[in-house]
Amino acid sequence: MNKVWIATELFYPEETSTSFILTKIANKLSEKYNVKVVCGDPVYDQRKNSESFTLSPNVFVHRIKGFKGDKNSLISRSMRFVFLSLSIFLYLWKNVRKGEKIFIVTNPAPLILLASILKKFKKIELIILVHDVFPENTIPAGIIKSQKSLVYKILKMIFDKAYSTADKLIALGRDMQNVLENKTSKYNHKPQIEIIENWGEVGSIYPISQDRTNTDFSIKNKIIFQFAGNLGRVQGLMELLEIIKESKNEYLEFHFIGEGALKKELVDFANLHSLSNVVFGGAYKREDQNTVLNSNDIAIVTLSQGMFGLGVPSKTYNILAAGKPILYIGDKNSEVDLLIKDHKIGYSLRKKDDILEFFNSLEINDKEILREMGLRARQLAETVYSESYILNRYIEEI
Repeated sequence: MNKVWIATELFYPEETSTSFILTKIANKLSEKYNVKVVCGDPVYDQRKNSESFTLSPNVFVHRIKGFKGDKNSLISRSMRFVFLSLSIFLYLWKNVRKGEKIFIVTNPAPLILLASILKKFKKIELIILVHDVFPENTIPAGIIKSQKSLVYKILKMIFDKAYSTADKLIALGRDMQNVLENKTSKYNHKPQIEIIENWGEVGSIYPISQDRTNTDFSIKNKIIFQFAGNLGRVQGLMELLEIIKESKNEYLEFHFIGEGALKKELVDFANLHSLSNVVFGGAYKREDQNTVLNSNDIAIVTLSQGMFGLGVPSKTYNILAAGKPILYIGDKNSEVDLLIKDHKIGYSLRKKDDILEFFNSLEINDKEILREMGLRARQLAETVYSESYILNRYIEEI
């Protein structure tokens, strides 16, 4: 049986989306390959996992011990990324053999550069699953202030070359495919670029009646918007709260569920402006996803301005599985924007005035329209974005 190496920062038993996705892919690939994973020690989520999230006994895992860092500190995360990338690289350098496949994800980013060195000197086949496009994603995140800066230009030149050395790049959407094509087009060696979207967990996440998730009468007479996930800096959440502050629609309530670097600022803003229609909740376990994702009328997916082609929120597909429509706030012609337009499963807006007008126009009777959109969303999850269908794509492409 041929061997595949998987290199990633996050892996089982962590419950972050990257860990979950890579673990599922590793399990599936073990049906075809001898799979060996090199990853960091669990650091972000070390709770007991749900029964639906398990690791195949056929997958060998080597964990890098050492620096853990603080996930909310940029300096600490950067140090961890460098340490982990070098450690993974050295382990692979000692153990990988000519002709073997290495499958990496774009976290940690320095590993992309080091994997390109392995490709050159070890003559391996390199496949990169692109979750984030570096260094382009540093601009909307505010890490680098301008594309004109010397640091950005140097990083882009180095990383563009590294991406181009891959045999295959796997993009999460059509917008990302376009960005990667432009990123690698100037080099003689051009990787094959395939689109494999993320999937919805249609077995464990499914529509349930709000009568079972919301027993409060006052909530039943509201239209509940929910943002569930990382309350970070590239989601444009502070801008969203600014709009919510101006909305005068008494039927609307907004729930922000999760943790992240921006949460304290969001809570402080809501308290400062006495936003009684804004509710915050903490992190939730993967086994609680079905209840959480069903506790709304419409789910919010956001990406801040400038994130076109740089990432596709994986939670989108579990929202579909829960049978919920989507309010997407992000770039036109991005993958989620196209998904909503193609299948009529929600609303895609960008301008502040348009979002505010949408909020103020909603009435309780619109819940039926939202329900119909949700039915289409669930059907889409069961067919085009089911776990079995998407994982079989990985078997085909790797």
